[in-house]
Amino acid sequence: MIVIEKNLEYLAAQYSICDKSLVDDYSLKIQMGSFYYEPCDSKHESTIVYGHSPDPASLFSQKKEIAQNLSLPPGFHVIACSKHQYKIPLDYLGLVQTKGTLARLFVQATCNDGQVEPGFHGYITLEILNMSRWTVEIPEASDIAQMYLIKCSSPALQPYHGRYATQSKEGPTVAIFKK
Repeated sequence: MIVIEKNLEYLAAQYSICDKSLVDDYSLKIQMGSFYYEPCDSKHESTIVYGHSPDPASLFSQKKEIAQNLSLPPGFHVIACSKHQYKIPLDYLGLVQTKGTLARLFVQATCNDGQVEPGFHGYITLEILNMSRWTVEIPEASDIAQMYLIKCSSPALQPYHGRYATQSKEGPTVAIFKK
Protein backbone atom coordinates (compact mmCIF):
# COMPACT_ATOMS: atom_id res chain seq x y z
CA MET A 1 0.00 0.00 0.00
CA ILE A 2 1.40 3.39 -1.01
CA VAL A 3 0.66 6.14 1.50
CA ILE A 4 -0.83 9.31 -0.07
CA GLU A 5 -2.51 12.64 0.65
CA LYS A 6 -3.63 13.25 4.26
CA ASN A 7 -2.27 9.89 5.43
CA LEU A 8 1.16 10.81 4.05
CA GLU A 9 0.99 14.20 5.74
CA TYR A 10 0.03 12.62 9.10
CA LEU A 11 2.68 9.91 8.80
CA ALA A 12 5.43 12.42 7.97
CA ALA A 13 4.49 14.53 10.99
CA GLN A 14 4.00 11.58 13.36
CA TYR A 15 7.46 10.09 12.69
CA SER A 16 9.31 13.33 11.78
CA ILE A 17 10.20 11.74 8.45
CA CYS A 18 11.10 15.03 6.80
CA ASP A 19 10.32 18.72 6.77
CA LYS A 20 6.60 19.42 6.27
CA SER A 21 7.36 21.47 3.13
CA LEU A 22 8.57 18.30 1.38
CA VAL A 23 5.23 16.48 1.67
CA ASP A 24 3.37 16.41 -1.64
CA ASP A 25 0.02 14.75 -2.45
CA TYR A 26 1.45 11.35 -3.39
CA SER A 27 5.12 11.43 -2.41
CA LEU A 28 7.87 13.21 -0.52
CA LYS A 29 9.90 15.72 -2.53
CA ILE A 30 13.64 15.20 -2.78
CA GLN A 31 15.56 18.38 -3.49
CA MET A 32 19.09 18.62 -4.87
CA GLY A 33 21.69 19.01 -2.13
CA SER A 34 24.84 21.11 -2.26
CA PHE A 35 27.52 18.42 -2.65
CA TYR A 36 28.49 15.84 -5.25
CA TYR A 37 31.24 13.55 -6.47
CA GLU A 38 32.17 13.14 -10.10
CA PRO A 39 34.16 10.35 -11.71
CA CYS A 40 37.79 11.35 -11.96
CA ASP A 41 40.18 10.58 -14.77
CA SER A 42 40.86 6.98 -13.94
CA LYS A 43 44.38 5.94 -13.10
CA HIS A 44 43.09 2.37 -13.11
CA GLU A 45 42.33 -0.06 -15.85
CA SER A 46 39.02 0.52 -17.58
CA THR A 47 37.58 -2.69 -16.13
CA ILE A 48 36.36 -2.85 -12.56
CA VAL A 49 35.45 -6.19 -11.04
CA TYR A 50 32.37 -5.58 -8.90
CA GLY A 51 33.07 -6.28 -5.24
CA HIS A 52 36.87 -6.13 -5.63
CA SER A 53 39.57 -3.52 -6.02
CA PRO A 54 40.15 -0.83 -6.95
CA ASP A 55 38.56 0.94 -4.03
CA PRO A 56 35.54 2.72 -5.58
CA ALA A 57 36.37 5.89 -3.64
CA SER A 58 39.57 6.14 -5.69
CA LEU A 59 37.47 6.47 -8.85
CA PHE A 60 35.76 9.70 -7.75
CA SER A 61 36.82 13.27 -7.15
CA GLN A 62 36.94 14.79 -3.71
CA LYS A 63 33.55 16.06 -2.54
CA LYS A 64 32.63 19.19 -4.51
CA GLU A 65 30.14 21.91 -3.70
CA ILE A 66 27.56 23.22 -6.17
CA ALA A 67 28.12 26.95 -6.58
CA GLN A 68 24.73 27.69 -8.16
CA ASN A 69 23.81 25.01 -10.70
CA LEU A 70 25.01 21.46 -11.23
CA SER A 71 26.01 21.40 -14.89
CA LEU A 72 25.60 18.04 -16.61
CA PRO A 73 27.01 17.83 -20.14
CA PRO A 74 25.65 15.00 -22.35
CA GLY A 75 26.60 11.60 -20.93
CA PHE A 76 27.88 13.11 -17.67
CA HIS A 77 27.10 11.50 -14.34
CA VAL A 78 27.64 12.34 -10.66
CA ILE A 79 26.89 11.01 -7.20
CA ALA A 80 24.88 13.64 -5.30
CA CYS A 81 22.38 13.65 -2.47
CA SER A 82 19.23 15.18 -1.14
CA LYS A 83 19.27 18.61 0.47
CA HIS A 84 17.43 17.21 3.52
CA GLN A 85 17.70 14.16 5.72
CA TYR A 86 14.87 11.63 5.90
CA LYS A 87 13.93 9.25 8.71
CA ILE A 88 11.99 6.21 7.51
CA PRO A 89 9.79 4.37 10.07
CA LEU A 90 10.52 0.68 10.68
CA ASP A 91 7.32 -0.45 8.97
CA TYR A 92 7.75 1.55 5.73
CA LEU A 93 10.00 1.35 2.69
CA GLY A 94 10.80 4.31 0.44
CA LEU A 95 10.99 4.06 -3.36
CA VAL A 96 12.75 6.91 -5.17
CA GLN A 97 11.94 8.05 -8.71
CA THR A 98 13.12 10.93 -10.84
CA LYS A 99 10.70 13.87 -11.15
CA GLY A 100 8.79 13.60 -14.43
CA THR A 101 9.93 16.89 -15.96
CA LEU A 102 13.60 16.06 -15.34
CA ALA A 103 13.05 12.54 -16.72
CA ARG A 104 11.54 14.07 -19.87
CA LEU A 105 14.88 15.84 -20.39
CA PHE A 106 16.47 12.34 -20.29
CA VAL A 107 18.11 12.95 -16.91
CA GLN A 108 17.86 10.26 -14.25
CA ALA A 109 18.20 11.08 -10.56
CA THR A 110 18.62 7.43 -9.64
CA CYS A 111 20.18 4.69 -11.76
CA ASN A 112 18.53 2.67 -9.87
CA ASP A 113 19.50 2.35 -6.26
CA GLY A 114 16.04 3.63 -5.57
CA GLN A 115 15.02 1.84 -2.38
CA VAL A 116 15.27 3.40 1.08
CA GLU A 117 15.16 0.69 3.75
CA PRO A 118 13.01 0.72 6.89
CA GLY A 119 14.75 2.60 9.69
CA PHE A 120 17.05 4.54 7.34
CA HIS A 121 18.04 7.97 8.67
CA GLY A 122 20.16 10.31 6.57
CA TYR A 123 20.57 12.00 3.21
CA ILE A 124 19.34 10.12 0.14
CA THR A 125 22.18 9.41 -2.28
CA LEU A 126 21.32 10.01 -5.94
CA GLU A 127 23.13 8.73 -9.03
CA ILE A 128 22.42 11.51 -11.53
CA LEU A 129 22.95 10.78 -15.22
CA ASN A 130 22.34 12.99 -18.24
CA MET A 131 21.37 10.75 -21.15
CA SER A 132 20.33 13.65 -23.40
CA ARG A 133 22.18 15.49 -26.17
CA TRP A 134 22.04 18.74 -24.21
CA THR A 135 23.88 20.18 -21.26
CA VAL A 136 21.33 20.28 -18.45
CA GLU A 137 21.85 22.59 -15.50
CA ILE A 138 20.09 21.77 -12.25
CA PRO A 139 19.90 24.56 -9.66
CA GLU A 140 20.72 23.59 -6.10
CA ALA A 141 17.56 22.84 -4.05
CA SER A 142 15.54 21.92 -7.18
CA ASP A 143 12.91 19.21 -6.81
CA ILE A 144 14.68 16.43 -8.70
CA ALA A 145 13.17 13.23 -7.30
CA GLN A 146 10.30 11.96 -5.21
CA MET A 147 10.00 9.19 -2.66
CA TYR A 148 6.93 7.02 -2.30
CA LEU A 149 6.34 5.41 1.10
CA ILE A 150 5.08 1.85 1.01
CA LYS A 151 3.68 0.05 4.06
CA CYS A 152 5.62 -3.16 4.84
CA SER A 153 3.88 -6.41 5.80
CA SER A 154 5.54 -6.17 9.22
CA PRO A 155 7.99 -3.78 10.90
CA ALA A 156 11.70 -4.37 10.41
CA LEU A 157 13.32 -5.89 13.49
CA GLN A 158 15.96 -3.17 13.57
CA PRO A 159 16.73 0.10 11.77
CA TYR A 160 18.82 0.10 8.61
CA HIS A 161 22.43 -0.61 9.55
CA GLY A 162 23.97 -1.42 6.18
CA ARG A 163 27.35 -0.32 4.88
CA TYR A 164 26.09 3.18 4.00
CA ALA A 165 24.34 3.94 7.32
CA THR A 166 27.10 6.09 8.82
CA GLN A 167 28.13 7.93 5.63
CA SER A 168 24.52 8.77 4.71
CA LYS A 169 24.35 11.15 7.68
CA GLU A 170 27.15 13.22 6.10
CA GLY A 171 25.99 13.48 2.48
CA PRO A 172 26.42 11.55 -0.76
CA THR A 173 28.15 8.18 -0.55
CA VAL A 174 30.22 6.48 -3.23
CA ALA A 175 30.30 2.69 -3.50
CA ILE A 176 31.72 0.71 -0.59
CA PHE A 177 32.65 -2.90 -1.21
CA LYS A 178 32.16 -5.39 1.62
CA LYS A 179 35.37 -6.46 3.27
